[in-house]
Amino acid sequence: MSRKKINLLITSLSLLALVSCSNSTPLKENEIYFQKENIVTSSFDGLGVEWGVYEDTNKLAKNAWEKITNAVDHLNPKLVRCMTNFEWIVKNFDNKGTIDNLDDDTWSYDFDNKYMINACEILDYCFEHDINVAFGVWNVIGNADESDDWGMIKNVSSDPRWAKLSADLMEYLIKVKGYTNIKWYVNTNEPNYTGSYGSSKNAYNTYAKWEQGVKNVKKAFTDRGLNSLDIVGGDTTGFTGSSEYLPNIARNLKSTINNYGIHMYVSNYDIDNGNFQKNLSLLSNAILEIDDQYGKSKPLYIWEAGLLDGKNVQTDCNRYIANYSYGIRMADYTIQSICAGVNGIVYWDLDDAQHFMYTEKGMNAKEWGMFSTLNEASSLYQEYRPWYHSSCLLTNLLGKEAKIYASSKDEVNERTIATTSKDGNDGGLVFVNRGTKKVTKTFAIEEKINNKDNKIYAYLFNETSLRLDKDGFVVPNFIIDGSLNNKTTIDVDPNTMIVLSSRRL
Repeated sequence: MSRKKINLLITSLSLLALVSCSNSTPLKENEIYFQKENIVTSSFDGLGVEWGVYEDTNKLAKNAWEKITNAVDHLNPKLVRCMTNFEWIVKNFDNKGTIDNLDDDTWSYDFDNKYMINACEILDYCFEHDINVAFGVWNVIGNADESDDWGMIKNVSSDPRWAKLSADLMEYLIKVKGYTNIKWYVNTNEPNYTGSYGSSKNAYNTYAKWEQGVKNVKKAFTDRGLNSLDIVGGDTTGFTGSSEYLPNIARNLKSTINNYGIHMYVSNYDIDNGNFQKNLSLLSNAILEIDDQYGKSKPLYIWEAGLLDGKNVQTDCNRYIANYSYGIRMADYTIQSICAGVNGIVYWDLDDAQHFMYTEKGMNAKEWGMFSTLNEASSLYQEYRPWYHSSCLLTNLLGKEAKIYASSKDEVNERTIATTSKDGNDGGLVFVNRGTKKVTKTFAIEEKINNKDNKIYAYLFNETSLRLDKDGFVVPNFIIDGSLNNKTTIDVDPNTMIVLSSRRL
């Protein structure tokens, strides 16, 4: 079974031989054994994607919805973050209140327009496919640079009307429409971000204002009987802002919020040298020192995950998303995140057509997706980008409520994790060679995998080895007889991800 790019061999050695050497005898240089004691999480919440309400569905290509849902079918996300804007659905605002009392202000909602119709299309799909959703609103109503009819900008989410708006929207979606799979509410996007780019609505934000807003919203949810709805614990971006917000959340909102949430856009440098995992671990430790439920009943999620290199600040596009290297690094990013204690990751993002950036040259799509359904997009941009395929392998391998195990070894240029399903019937592993040379590795998973088919499906991701079917979706490079509980020896080329699974992904 010779191949130019890979040599895969299932040996006849039993797992018992590995067990005996894994504890008392050092493993050989090329052996990686995923032991039960190296478990990272016993109930992973899964991987997903940002799939937000589209800013202008009139710009979508013909049959766009079919392409979108077909792509999501194969991606099989376990988490979705879906964001909207109050400006799209709020109407007839009447500013009757005073500075001291805003209770007299009135407004109404348009829940029948294209924005809410699109939101419900996305939420219908998620409900039907058992996908848990974080739903929220990008920012408060108004624009600090132009007009602020509501007078909400300076108080941001601490404005009491924000709580009423939030409760009205979520009551409609959960109680009227029945989207009980909405598990979290995003209480404004990136509240710590007050820089010049996209910052007009966050310019006056502080942690204290955000915290008060959370308390207001939580009370409004409780008053409406929305007791199962959690609020995303932060939704902050970057290590600096998250290191301020998350410890404060641990101290001050212990009984209010049951999770921690961050956005992380990371440089290639920090991914390549493993600093990302180290920095995430430091953040995790800072939370754990304050909240002993962190990592147990209170998980950490990355609600926007992406890479910074290649970003154009003016257009909010990333020119590297069409490269295989983006997919390799996002796989590396994913493994480092999980090993640092993250229990769910949402990739930014699904479709270029979701978001636009308004610049001096006009309205430009934010090209950071896995594909584009814009009617004006070139055929190249409408194709699935390489990192869509690498993401599909990861989202399908790392299932909801799965157990995940770290490696028994720590190598500078290698990243790997293994997984077994909750019912024990399936398992697999992902290995990324970030080095400049081919490596030979032997793997085995200790946790019993009750796979009756006794098959291993092998997938390769690099520029020359990825295999797609006639419809453009990933298929295995090899299907071989064997079990991942036995030794699996494999040659992996540089800058290559391999995924081994007991089932077809």
